[in-house]
Amino acid sequence: MYVCIHAPNAGALAQSFSPWVETIDESTAVFWATERQLARIPAAIPEGVSMAAAATIDAAILAARNIPGRTILQPGEEARALASLSVDCLPPDPEIFQTLDLWGIRSLGELAKLPEDGLAGRLGSRGLWLQKLARGTLDRPLRPEPIETVYEESAEFDHAIELREPLLFLIGRFLFDLTAKLKAQSLAAAALHLKLNEQERRLNLPFPTRDVKFLLKLTEHSLERQPPDAPVELVKLRIEPVEPRRVQHGLFTLAAPEPEKLELTLGKIRALVGEANVLYPKLEDTHRPGRGENDAPRFGFRYFHPALEARVEPENAPKQIWTRVVRGRVLNCAGPWRSSGDWWKPDAWNRDEFDLLLDDGALYRLVRNRTERRWFLEGAYD
Repeated sequence: MYVCIHAPNAGALAQSFSPWVETIDESTAVFWATERQLARIPAAIPEGVSMAAAATIDAAILAARNIPGRTILQPGEEARALASLSVDCLPPDPEIFQTLDLWGIRSLGELAKLPEDGLAGRLGSRGLWLQKLARGTLDRPLRPEPIETVYEESAEFDHAIELREPLLFLIGRFLFDLTAKLKAQSLAAAALHLKLNEQERRLNLPFPTRDVKFLLKLTEHSLERQPPDAPVELVKLRIEPVEPRRVQHGLFTLAAPEPEKLELTLGKIRALVGEANVLYPKLEDTHRPGRGENDAPRFGFRYFHPALEARVEPENAPKQIWTRVVRGRVLNCAGPWRSSGDWWKPDAWNRDEFDLLLDDGALYRLVRNRTERRWFLEGAYD
């Protein structure tokens, strides 16, 4: 039968009897109980708390909210037990309640006796639904709140672990058990939280995975980069669950390194050069020259870092150019091509670009900063 508890702490009381609890509101909670459980529940509930049991959820809710004490509605007796309650106990519907008041219907028993065909013709499906509530026959499944599963393993030792190998052996056992739970629920790991004594570290994974060898290897690299401060007396490992990765490989897609092997290689590099010195390439969402893919020339271009400050004569149509490295006469000139952007930022750009063929046979890109009125040789074409 379904048991409803009506009290300020209804949710906590209900969860002391069953993990599967549907919370109706802050003071009302419902759960399923067997006949054996039902025999001991009334005695276990504190005084002053209303409790009702019935074969249907809504009948138990109506009884718990409106009948003080402990009430058990036997199957088939719901309508008789609820008959004396006012129609105001039902979910509010001002239009229907006004009609019932005009008909002289004041109690659930009177609403339950009305003919269904006539009620449906005048009040529609909502009226029939309220009548089923009044009779205690509206049947629906329990909608319990999902229980959050914690994927965590821990161990505490009488004698501290000083060597890395036995520590990794224990962590590997934890990972094996936890990934098996993840697989049983069609989940994967998004991150690992490893606590050694009072030191806690988080290992972010580049993709969801259940590969124990890969996870153990990442943990080993983390321990190599940052060993424990002292012999380990407490180990706690927790996994953040997410949906697994689903990859559809194309027939004509070029082969790429396996993500697992790539991440392990990056882990080794981080251990050698430091975490802050290993970065991922990022394509910026900008049209700033030199930052976006649309700005790449059709043939090779070598940027000068930094760009070479230049002196140009004459200003409007370059004929001669001087820099500390390159100088010469302009044989051919194309441009200018004007570009600007990021005007709302301090480093906004506004410039003209020229392609120059000098008498040394090389092709260069010449840039004029329109804001500062300065010339730069930005690079050379190969």
